Amino acid sequence: MTEYKLLKYLREPIIPPPGQRVLTPVVLTDSKGYWVSKHCTIPTENTIKWWFKSGRTSAQGLEWLRSNLDSKIGQLDNISLYIWLGTCDLTTYDGKYIALRSEEQDTIKTLTDNYQHIIELFRNYPGCKLTFLQLPPYSIYAWNKYKQHPELKQFIEQDIKLLKQYTEINEHISKLNRTLGLISPNFASDIYHKVNKKKSDNKRKASDQYNFNLYRDGIHPDTTLARVWLRKITKLVIFDCW
Repeated sequence: MTEYKLLKYLREPIIPPPGQRVLTPVVLTDSKGYWVSKHCTIPTENTIKWWFKSGRTSAQGLEWLRSNLDSKIGQLDNISLYIWLGTCDLTTYDGKYIALRSEEQDTIKTLTDNYQHIIELFRNYPGCKLTFLQLPPYSIYAWNKYKQHPELKQFIEQDIKLLKQYTEINEHISKLNRTLGLISPNFASDIYHKVNKKKSDNKRKASDQYNFNLYRDGIHPDTTLARVWLRKITKLVIFDCW
């Protein structure tokens, strides 16, 4: 998708929700939350609480919930919690560059196990609602290029493997949400573009499918894309919390 199409989407007015809000919307996430939440302007967007921390993995998010969920629900009353974690599970970060964490299934299993632990933890709060947000695609190559890595060629293959893991995680998220009777916005559709049909799936780079020019750095959304993701989350919040 192009920036023009994203801006066209943003021109559609958002209808204020009727009636009284019954749940407080909260997004538990990593640094994506900073770049999206900074664009909250209208009253409905400002009702969303953002619990974000840069570099947060699903394991760290789970531990944070175990330590803080009781007190937070005590402060906010019943919540609709949106889990937007997983990006930092799939790659490592050395303070400047990122790399694929593992080529094996252990990373995916750990992440999906942590999702299940969050579901089990949330069963103690029957008045609350839980949704897993799909992960946006991202690019190891684009991030390391942004950080001026001297040897970028090695990250092309890593991006192909990351894309396969990312796709598998989002398929799992969709299944989890179906069991919870809930849905997630599709954030990938906002940067998707047509691909070369001659390439097989296992040779297709992330940049062949996604327009990472709409990102700041290959991971975090630039202004227009961040506003679109916020709009999608806000529409979901209106449906869930009013």
